[in-house]
Amino acid sequence: MNSLHVAIVGAGPAGSSAATFLAQQGARVTLLERGRFPRDKICGDGCTPRTLWMLERLGLGALPLGTEAAPVDSVYALSPGGVVLEEPIPSRLFGGKASVIARQVLDERLVQRAVQAGAELREGVLVDGLERDGQGVLLRCRTGEPLRADLVLGCDGSPSVVRRALGAPDFPRHEGAFAVRAYYENVRLSHPRSFAFFWEQELLPAYGWIFPLPGGRANVGLGMRADQLDASEAKLPVLMEKFCASPRVAAELAGARRVGKVKGHHLPYGSFSRHTQFDRALLLGDAAGFVNPLTGEGIEFALESGAFAAEAVAEAVAAGDFSARGLGGYARRWETRFRTAFRLNRRLMWAFERPWLLDRVFRTANRSTSVRGELSDILAGEATHISWRFLAEVARGG
Repeated sequence: MNSLHVAIVGAGPAGSSAATFLAQQGARVTLLERGRFPRDKICGDGCTPRTLWMLERLGLGALPLGTEAAPVDSVYALSPGGVVLEEPIPSRLFGGKASVIARQVLDERLVQRAVQAGAELREGVLVDGLERDGQGVLLRCRTGEPLRADLVLGCDGSPSVVRRALGAPDFPRHEGAFAVRAYYENVRLSHPRSFAFFWEQELLPAYGWIFPLPGGRANVGLGMRADQLDASEAKLPVLMEKFCASPRVAAELAGARRVGKVKGHHLPYGSFSRHTQFDRALLLGDAAGFVNPLTGEGIEFALESGAFAAEAVAEAVAAGDFSARGLGGYARRWETRFRTAFRLNRRLMWAFERPWLLDRVFRTANRSTSVRGELSDILAGEATHISWRFLAEVARGG
């Protein structure tokens, strides 16, 4: 590993995670970031229990609660018909503790950890193409000199310059969503330690969220599948205004003030993740499509993909094979961990877009411990299957 040079394009969670693990193994790592830290990243800012577990693996541990991270230990959800579901995050899910951390804070802490581990960070570098040959990879940079490395990891989000340069197809409209979010201050939430989800009848199939942040702030957002947004001819910022004005959400935001603009981003679904390893190249995080189709969660998958990439690169070094086949351990790892959950959550979108069915699921969960437990797993992104008991109880409910 000491003779290996890895170029990583994008210093978000996926890039910084891979950089940390690779540098710890002795590789030379150059981390290229188009922005300059601290920089914003449009996101829901929610960090699941598995995300916190990954932060501990990276050596970050828990960020200071109250100043950088808001503690979350429950889910508060409202169905289209007004059925309320309140449930603690089960302790079996990595201790049942979660957080909300603004990406401006989280990403800077992650990249600092990568530099501490030995990675070189180059900020303000925009990569606009690459070439591969038998000797390595040449990255063309709009700002600065070209960079040659043995391998390249594409961690540059969606849309990804590296993904396109490698010839991977774009994500179909039905295999991705668009989301918008805004920050609010002076917020007094009814459930200040909860991930709050809202399915508003008049906004379906869109769904919204309110996540608490430190200092009386909140991340408020709305997401909708891209092809459904196209068909509706609606504009997400307009839907966002309707969401914030809806009675249940307006009550949560009473007296609060929006800070800054409503900003949007693309979420590529993991159910379309097929093209992730190439000769001398891997795609990680959003660039690979590692996003939960049901909830839009991507941070935990980005962090884990960084660990998987580092392990696969170590295997390729040992074998002396940097071809797509030699890097195949990456796909084996992420498919084992992510694939089933991505496909399940893609199918579950159908149920969550039907108000009568979502009402029934919530009512049944309020009466049944087993249904409530499985629903908690679903909303936490940990479910890999739905039991027959769950289906039978929902079918009998009403």
